[in-house]
Amino acid sequence: MGTVHFNDRKVKWNRVTLQLIGKSGLSIEASPSIVPSETAFDANRTHLHTTITICDIEKELIFSGEKSIDFGLHLPIHLPPSIKTKHAFVKYELVVNLSAGPFKKHSIQCPVAVNRHYLPSPSAMIPSVSYHGVSQWFGWSVDVPKAVAVDSGEVVVALRWSVEKECMDVSRVELCIEQLEAYRFSLKNVVHNLAPVVTQFPSASYHPESAIDSSETHFIRTLIPNIDRTTPSMHVHHFSPFLEVTHRLRLVLHFSTESRVAPFVLEFPIIITEYPTTSDLSPTTLQEVCLYQRPLAVAVGGDEAAYVDFDLPEYTPRYEPSLDTILTH
Repeated sequence: MGTVHFNDRKVKWNRVTLQLIGKSGLSIEASPSIVPSETAFDANRTHLHTTITICDIEKELIFSGEKSIDFGLHLPIHLPPSIKTKHAFVKYELVVNLSAGPFKKHSIQCPVAVNRHYLPSPSAMIPSVSYHGVSQWFGWSVDVPKAVAVDSGEVVVALRWSVEKECMDVSRVELCIEQLEAYRFSLKNVVHNLAPVVTQFPSASYHPESAIDSSETHFIRTLIPNIDRTTPSMHVHHFSPFLEVTHRLRLVLHFSTESRVAPFVLEFPIIITEYPTTSDLSPTTLQEVCLYQRPLAVAVGGDEAAYVDFDLPEYTPRYEPSLDTILTH
């Protein structure tokens, strides 16, 4: 939703059109081993570069002399959210074209951020996934939330373990968030996937008490780094033609030093997202369009409680394999 304001009342615009243009791009170095030999320019390095249009939505407004016109744009459900990483981007621009005859035309452009949210509100009841396993003398079980909002500031998991070995116990537990940036491209109608770029964020340590019951539940926490729109290191869950951003929790259990046993490492997938924000579209300022994931939620237990059934991944936008990537030196 947004509003177009007409400041010069003397001008009688006979046509006002809105145009939302979305583009997705990739620019990355790739190993020649994944590029067909007949298309590679250099035996040591190949630069992949391309930009495609992912949406071009137009809407015409009827102007009859009013000071402003409210408008709304219907966005495709598969539209990917805005993002900018070191090697890829998704960006949108809103263009307002005004015409008052063949000799008087005016155009206004402004960037628009499209967000996709997986949690409808802070009151959402987030389901968790239970993992468990046994490795020789060590048994464990973990309850991990399927999703978490950056606004909550932390991720909390419930951990239980039992050690069936004398003079050995867990001395320290470390929990951290890892971000995976998976880039892909298309050549001759074949999709190629590059090795993911893994970013590990600072871990938090938990020291259990010396004497504990094997049935005791330990709540392990780690902080979620603040997401700054100008900092490219941390992003929320994302899927677009050339990039997929996912997250996982890395749980490391260290045993008593005298046992000389290697740490036990566990990894679990998790969606990191943001809560929706309400804002308007304005041709002269940077604003946001909030695009909700469908299905949203089914309310249970009251108006404010909501149960969200997550699958990983939530959605798969269309990827056009016919739009080949351009290879340059």
